[in-house]
Amino acid sequence: MVRKTVYFEEKYGVNIARLRSIEEVDACVEEKTGVKLNVVAASSSITDRDGNVLNVKSYDIDGLVETALR
Repeated sequence: MVRKTVYFEEKYGVNIARLRSIEEVDACVEEKTGVKLNVVAASSSITDRDGNVLNVKSYDIDGLVETALR
């Protein structure tokens, strides 16, 4: 995490300790880049809502075995 903070401070020329909220970080980045940030959901066709690359599914193993044995 420290490496990412140092990178941010070097790239945008600010001391991260002076920023108190996400809104201040957003405003700093917008000011330095000259572009309004566009925040989008971190999901795609290969990720689920929780950000997992592989979907996590629950199975009723006992029910599947009983069905297969019938």
